Amino acid sequence: MYKLLFKDIVLYSNQRNISKKTLLFFYGLGLSSNDFYEILKKNKTYQILIPELPGHNSTSYSVKKDCIYSFSNTIHLFIKSNGIKNITFFSHSVGGIVPILLFKFFLKKQYLKKFINYEGNLTFHDTETITKRAAGYTKKEFPIKFNNLLNICKNSDEMSLRMWHKSLKKVNISVFHKLTKETVKYSDGYNLLRFFRIFFKDKIYVYGSKSKLNIPFYYYGSKRLKIPNCGHFSFYENIYNFSKQFNMLIFGKW
Repeated sequence: MYKLLFKDIVLYSNQRNISKKTLLFFYGLGLSSNDFYEILKKNKTYQILIPELPGHNSTSYSVKKDCIYSFSNTIHLFIKSNGIKNITFFSHSVGGIVPILLFKFFLKKQYLKKFINYEGNLTFHDTETITKRAAGYTKKEFPIKFNNLLNICKNSDEMSLRMWHKSLKKVNISVFHKLTKETVKYSDGYNLLRFFRIFFKDKIYVYGSKSKLNIPFYYYGSKRLKIPNCGHFSFYENIYNFSKQFNMLIFGKW
């Protein structure tokens, strides 16, 4: 795995140099590039770039007025400075907001090949578990609540939560809290979903068979793919199924 630095962002890649076949991978809240080491290691022909979210994986990051917007802006500068076009975007959970902001504010369609959205945030329904609850705490309350979350995950009977704990404990608490508030703000209403439906032509919505979806499939306006025997964290729950579906998706076999 190769480490790249651009301004205040750290990226990890399976290739040393930027190539013409590029996939940008945006993971969800509390995760890290380490969670996707298997797909970085096994993909030889396609370059995968995974930027660390602000304050994630022990990276230093100063809290900004709008972290997700600033992060998206820096990603757009990285894309342009490296002359990358025709990009495949893969997003999970909160990471689903980033490609939408990229093309709503910074990039034109010539930079887009396709968008693979794995349960990415599109409506307020997508924040109704941990994200909205975390965003509701005050700045003073949150450190205690965050430590409680760490303990719950560490001692959980669910393997996916125990594995999430390994990445979650390396997240800056203040940035995590800020990102939950921003995620709730961006996910309010159906603005993200509307942009996803209208702007992205070559797109697919991916979901785990165990996940609960709160809106009808036709709302997404896209093809869809179900990962069997998994939920929101298929890369923890069944890495074989996740890797198999991931490879199928990036090579266009859908």
